[in-house]
Amino acid sequence: MTVSQASTDGVFRIAAFSGYSGDRSDALKDQAARSGCDILFGDYLAEMNLATRALEMRKFPELGYERNFLHHLKIAASVIAEKRPKIITNAGALNPRGLAEAVVALLEQEGIEDLQVAYVEGDNLIDRLDELAAAGETFPHLEDYARPLSSWRLKPASANAYVGARGIVAALRAGADIVISGRCTDASPVIAGAAWFHGWRWDQYDELAGALLAGHCVECGAYVTGGNSSGFRALKDQYFNFAMGIAEIAKDGTFVVTKQPEMNGVVTDVTVRSQILYEIQGNVYLNPDVQALIDDIRVTDLGRNRVRVDGVRGVAPPETTKVGICGVAGYQAECWVAATGLDIPDKFEVMKRQIYENLGPKIKEFDVFDMTQYGVPKENARTEAEGTAMLRVMVQAKSLDAFGPAGHLLPLVNPDGLGHFPGFQWQMDSRTCIPVPFMEYWPARVHVRHLPLTVRFVGSLLKIPVDPISPAETKPVVPQRDYDPPAFADKWGPTTPGPLGWVVHARSGDKGGNANVGFFVRHKDEYEWLRTLLSKSKMVELLGDEFKGNRIERVEFPGMLAVHFVVHDYLGRGVSSTVRMDSLAKGVAEFLRARHVDIPNKFLLKSKI
Repeated sequence: MTVSQASTDGVFRIAAFSGYSGDRSDALKDQAARSGCDILFGDYLAEMNLATRALEMRKFPELGYERNFLHHLKIAASVIAEKRPKIITNAGALNPRGLAEAVVALLEQEGIEDLQVAYVEGDNLIDRLDELAAAGETFPHLEDYARPLSSWRLKPASANAYVGARGIVAALRAGADIVISGRCTDASPVIAGAAWFHGWRWDQYDELAGALLAGHCVECGAYVTGGNSSGFRALKDQYFNFAMGIAEIAKDGTFVVTKQPEMNGVVTDVTVRSQILYEIQGNVYLNPDVQALIDDIRVTDLGRNRVRVDGVRGVAPPETTKVGICGVAGYQAECWVAATGLDIPDKFEVMKRQIYENLGPKIKEFDVFDMTQYGVPKENARTEAEGTAMLRVMVQAKSLDAFGPAGHLLPLVNPDGLGHFPGFQWQMDSRTCIPVPFMEYWPARVHVRHLPLTVRFVGSLLKIPVDPISPAETKPVVPQRDYDPPAFADKWGPTTPGPLGWVVHARSGDKGGNANVGFFVRHKDEYEWLRTLLSKSKMVELLGDEFKGNRIERVEFPGMLAVHFVVHDYLGRGVSSTVRMDSLAKGVAEFLRARHVDIPNKFLLKSKI
């Protein structure tokens, strides 16, 4: 094992260089050149990526991987040749072998021929679905275990299990310099790097759980250094060229989050708490290698862009893991119509009536015909832009025939031609109006005992089998806690009505078809008010007309002064097919922070966020 000067103190250091497939192109080069870390890792996958790659492979079966990684690697090649960091990425997506071979070809073009490139296979189940069904797997929907995959109306086009760190560890132990995986979990590269460096056993659950949370903190690149932060106003003068996160993981699994000092962004308890609360299920964070219990998690700001996280406990991994299954659901198209000035609700109502009258019974051929207004014009606006609102028309249908002889959306949106409302405008770029295939997402589960992995090296016959996790190594899923606070007591003195976000931070995201949102305050004396204020009924009130009878789960994190909610079915069938413009639920937190509540004046005196 190569140990850098930075790790002679026994602390494992790993730097992120990508939080999604289109992230900053020079981040890999920056982290390779100046982070001093033993391993660099890039997270390239989200639920929408696999759907996109599956569509891509229908035309180009040799692809299916995240090609941006090659672009990033080319930029960083000379520095990597000099510094020799190890690199782990899940950019292999649906074709890890294809990406690994492309990486070797790129390195050869750059004159680098002595790096060992490995790839991990076994997460892709599309060719094993019948075999696994015969072995008893039903692939039940995560939101309803009584619904097996066989009840789904679609034919799977891709099926990938969320696997853990064991394949990556095997590759590192065999001498890999670059490891390409498919759909490992976002944090698996960090768990793998720490387990390899520290020599952990797979039953050191507290340590593995700590590494899982460290991975969760830095997996989204700049999110832990201020990106997507509700405290962005304090950073607005340097809101560009963000450093990406670095995790320093001790042998006991506790860790510090930090960043390169010379780059923009900050690491504070606010940015770290925001990221911990992002896209979690609740107080139990599930992973194929460990279940992390985060009820007692603590976040301590050490100053100088260093934040310590501890209090994470671990238990044996669950007997099942998630499977992301995608199927082609039909065709979708959208367009935007603008109305300006007076009577905008009436103008849009006229347009909707025209559309419904024109389509008549034919509208039943569409699974979705959604028309939602975005924005409210400013009264007595000084510019046309300030006095304009938009209507987004988004449709989905199983067949292209639903779009009529023109084969696109525009004639359906403006059926009366020049008989439109006064000031009618629509987008001149009509490409989104042409129907394109879209994927529907089926989040399922599969038993980990059915998931052997294989590690291979490009240019070698070496084949390393990685045994699946046995039932004896697993534990039933620890139930998520779900509870309401005690009754709200008005004991904080005089209040002023105003946006919740004046004193409360929040972060939200997508979990399949669900949205999660975590709220937290800056000061300990505000937490009792927050936790008693934010009951489930208050959450329903804050959601307003967005609440459609959704099931809501709630849990508290005192060590982070936080209250966390999961709003089920907020995104419908998931990011790849939701009708919401906010398809990743990132705007939910900011919508809720803008809702008005009665805020104690003594909190407002401290300063607003």
